[in-house]
Amino acid sequence: MATFTVSSGTINSLTRTLPLTKNTKPHSLFSLSISLTLKASKFTLRASSMSYDKQLAAAKKAASLAARLCQVILLLIISASFLKKVQKALLQADVQSKSDKSPVTVADYGSQAVVSVVLQKELDSASFSLVAEEDSGDLRKEEGKETLQRIMKLVNETLTSDETYGNAPLSEEDVLAAIDSGRSVGGPSGQHWVLDPIDGTKGFVRGDQYAIALALLDEGKAVLGVLACPNLPLSSVASHNPQDPQEKVGCLFYAQVGSGTYMQSLDGSTPIKVHVTDLDNPEEAAFFESFEAAHSLHDLSSSIAKKLGVRAPPVRIDSQAKYGALSRGDGAIYLRFPHKGYREKIWDHAAGYLVVAEAGGVVSDAAGNPLDFSRGRYLDLHEGIIVTNQKLMPALLKAVKESLNEKASSL
Repeated sequence: MATFTVSSGTINSLTRTLPLTKNTKPHSLFSLSISLTLKASKFTLRASSMSYDKQLAAAKKAASLAARLCQVILLLIISASFLKKVQKALLQADVQSKSDKSPVTVADYGSQAVVSVVLQKELDSASFSLVAEEDSGDLRKEEGKETLQRIMKLVNETLTSDETYGNAPLSEEDVLAAIDSGRSVGGPSGQHWVLDPIDGTKGFVRGDQYAIALALLDEGKAVLGVLACPNLPLSSVASHNPQDPQEKVGCLFYAQVGSGTYMQSLDGSTPIKVHVTDLDNPEEAAFFESFEAAHSLHDLSSSIAKKLGVRAPPVRIDSQAKYGALSRGDGAIYLRFPHKGYREKIWDHAAGYLVVAEAGGVVSDAAGNPLDFSRGRYLDLHEGIIVTNQKLMPALLKAVKESLNEKASSL
């Protein structure tokens, strides 16, 4: 039996915001407050009572196979004689330039195609909806034909590596259609998959951190999240030694609403339940931020850290691998403050959001508002995104507000 609690604060808030007349009675306000509370809880109750086990199994399989495709490409890169030669060849041959000038690799397209195909085959849904980063526009041009051939070959090899998909190869048009299935705009109604086929493309090119980030939205709420992080160590990033060939890397994080967050190795180790750090002293907090300065205002993050008394330097990591690392307690705070005019896309945060939230963390905008994934392909935010645990959030919000006010007054 469900139990609902309506606080006096809820009723007081209602009396301040609702238009009252002399005939308004206290019990009417109480009934209305219960009604509003029930409506606000409607989705949470529905989601927690529903099972997304089948979708989760499909998402884990899709993200893992996409990660396999990316790893194959990186192995080809590593096998070259000189790193500079490899980077030059990669940038010339396998990186296209979209209209916004961001790099798009063969792996981006291939990863998106693999995820789209696997989800549709595993779930057999007539109403499949995918909100994803890439489209096939450049690949359909004459100059993209050679790249499309490589993508098709990689996608087919990846899919046939899993025996459940048989040996029927995808055609060029099949691959293009799979990529273009990601054109959905999402929204507040129905179920929508949200995918970043390679979150952290520049990290991927460097051989550093990247993630295949896949989430499911149900009525605009994140209910499932999977992060495949091929280069993230199974141990804490704080103790990671990239020179140690014995250290295992490759993590798969996954979460379902109401069920917690789990981590296992990409090669299929026994899952373990993870939880954010319970640290309550901000001075001891390690904080993460984006590797690329273009993705976040590092000077603002530095000001916030200083106000909190944080002693350790920031850990800069590409992609939503940060969310995964935070979910298991590697760090305590993640700050992301994009430059003016930048609009956050839902695929850059949906999967990571649920992975951290189900691990006991808090993800909000800079004003403390929860992230809203129901508005289509973009997030409407106040200033930026902050992530931490319940204990540190009050102090972090205070420091963020003060730093933002100081920044505004200096302009």
